[in-house]
Amino acid sequence: MMRKTIYILAACLSLASCNGYLNVKPQGKVLPQTDEEFASIMHNRICDIEGGYDEFVIGNMDVIARREGCADDLDANLIIGRLDSYAGEVINHRQTDYKEIFEIIRDCNIVIENMEGRTTTLASDVLAAAYAMKGICYYNLIRDFCEAPDAANIEEQLGMPLVDKFDIMDMSTRASLAQTVRYAEGLLNKSLSKKMSDGKFYFTEYVVKAYLARLAFWTEDWDKTITLCNDIIENSGLALTDIAGYEDMIQSQYLPKGEVIVRSHINNSSELDWYFTYVKGYIKSRPASASLVALYDKENDIRYKVCIDDKRMGVKTPECRIRLSEIVLMLAEAYCHEEMDEQALSWINELRKHRITGATDLTIDALPAVRSTDRIVVNAEGEELTPLMQAILDERRREMFLEGDRWFELKRNGSPEWWIINNGLKYTTKKYMYTAPIYKGDVDLNPDLKQNIGYEG
Repeated sequence: MMRKTIYILAACLSLASCNGYLNVKPQGKVLPQTDEEFASIMHNRICDIEGGYDEFVIGNMDVIARREGCADDLDANLIIGRLDSYAGEVINHRQTDYKEIFEIIRDCNIVIENMEGRTTTLASDVLAAAYAMKGICYYNLIRDFCEAPDAANIEEQLGMPLVDKFDIMDMSTRASLAQTVRYAEGLLNKSLSKKMSDGKFYFTEYVVKAYLARLAFWTEDWDKTITLCNDIIENSGLALTDIAGYEDMIQSQYLPKGEVIVRSHINNSSELDWYFTYVKGYIKSRPASASLVALYDKENDIRYKVCIDDKRMGVKTPECRIRLSEIVLMLAEAYCHEEMDEQALSWINELRKHRITGATDLTIDALPAVRSTDRIVVNAEGEELTPLMQAILDERRREMFLEGDRWFELKRNGSPEWWIINNGLKYTTKKYMYTAPIYKGDVDLNPDLKQNIGYEG
């Protein structure tokens, strides 16, 4: 993906890995000093998000294409198309993501180290953006480069290096997953404490709270998930998009319409628009899987009518975004884990009313039996699925198709192993492949930095 350069950071952009940043000012180079100069660092990164360049904060179509190519909502057994066939093909690409994410963290640290304590409104807004962006980066590192959380053992699971500043002598090692989660949460809460006043810095209150909800949900903190999701639903000013408005919302090329809390690629003059036309074609080159298609009410579900054509090809606009429907789905699942079944099902029924013409309420006693042949057979806590949990996961799969979600659903719900056949060869997605390798350059440089299981040596 192309990257724009920012002249004011010429001194800071050398050396790409987590351990490779100088803490000295090269001769003849000028580092930022004024609020406006530091603001330009954040504006550069935000412009990447708005133009669709960014793959590592909000994400873009490239990210969706890779994730959907590796997951199972698109049927690679029928045809590979122009997507990656399975997770083993993108291992090298995924390890470089680690390096790229820490470059963004570096920029955030430059702002935070130099602006904390300044009292102008601009400084406060820039700091809010830096804390939010860094917190989201750590959330993304947790999902991609750490094993799926096990709440009972999260203090022992490996997390990420916690980098507050870049020092040539620093050899950061991996904190525990619990420490990393607390660190990411602290960054996001610091962003909220700055009370951003200018929306042009992107990471407004409910954008940050949506990521806090995602973080709590991913790490199985169900009480916190419930609190955050209810706050967003009740106070964000957004409502679930109805059937009549669904197509306009989901197929919007640039504008965040309806229930969308945040999305990438909102710049209608992006240099990459021509490229994304090709990416849409790549995604459309592989049909939706039969197991996904079977979940829809094809006559009455607006999601099927809008997102899948008569050849089973996905035609949904593939943008990275957070929508209120995802918040509702997280809330329903959290209630289910807390054995608050009626509340969980009521939210699933509420979403169905906004997607399915003539939808009737599901009832606990009449839910379909658990399908033993499905890929996901256990929940996030490793317990066998109940009919209610299956109904929640099914609704999420229908709702989040082509939004890069399915890969992480597989990872957090048991990390099942499965295979495809391509040109007479069998390719297996192993359990360890759900977690990406730490960038090899960092591991080679720092022998105390542990590599993830499956990628050693």
